[in-house]
Formats: sequence, structure tokens, C-alpha cells
Amino acid sequence: MQFNLKNYQKIKIVSTLKKNNFLLFTLGANQNSQNWIVTEQNLHKLTLAYTKTYNNTATKILQNSIFKNLKNSINSTFFFLKPTKNKKTLIRSNIVNTLNTIQFLTLTLKLNKKVYAAYQFKTVNSFHYKKNVSIMYQFLATTLKLPLASK
Repeated sequence: MQFNLKNYQKIKIVSTLKKNNFLLFTLGANQNSQNWIVTEQNLHKLTLAYTKTYNNTATKILQNSIFKNLKNSINSTFFFLKPTKNKKTLIRSNIVNTLNTIQFLTLTLKLNKKVYAAYQFKTVNSFHYKKNVSIMYQFLATTLKLPLASK
């Protein structure tokens, strides 16, 4: 197998999709080098690493995977954003607001082998799994009543 840039991009995209349980699929604006330095600094503050993909390569890979519905969303400068530290609790409002200020548009979120659209994760406060499960349990405990407790 000849190793060139196209093969490297294919391997990079496939490994990024397989290895990471938390990914943000985002569109970014084409920017000059001065703006890009500020963008990288803000991504570093959020502890996010980015992978820029080529559109044709990414659409071909997504077409042959379980994420084939996402291939239509790739039409300009496309990035995979992943957290560099798993220990830090990721707060949704902080991430989305900062990404909007640096001209990144969050399209979808991959969380534990499931893909969520942007409107689906607007109600989520944090991306920390245990915190979300505990909030759901508290909600169910306070709103549901035992059927035999009234007797």
C-alpha cells in the first residue's frame, strides 16, 4: 500500500471516529493566519483538539459507515473537535458559546456511539455522563409516585 496524504486522511478520519466516544462535528470559517491563532488559543482553553478533514474523503468514508446520514452536512470547512482531557467536566453552555464566538457552528455531537443533532443536546447542561444520570434519577424520584403508596 502506498502511503500518501489521501491514505493518511482516510486513516485519520476512521481512527478518530472509532476511538473517541465524545466528538463534536463542527463547521468552521476560513480565516487568515492571525484569526487562526486566536481560534487555536480558544480551543486550547476549552481543552479541545481539532482535526480538519477534506470534504471528498470525509463524505466517502461517512457514506460507507454507520454515520451515512451525516455526509450531507459536510459541505465546507469541516472539523472534528475532541476533548484532550477526560477528567474535566465539560459544560455545554461554555463550549457552545465559546465556539460561536470563534465562528464555529456545532452541527452534531457523537456521544457513546450515538449521534445527536444540535437541537437535541440544547437541553443538556453538562456532557458528564454520571451527572446527567443523577439528574434524571432525581427527576424521576420527585415526579413519579408509587402506585401502592396511597392505600
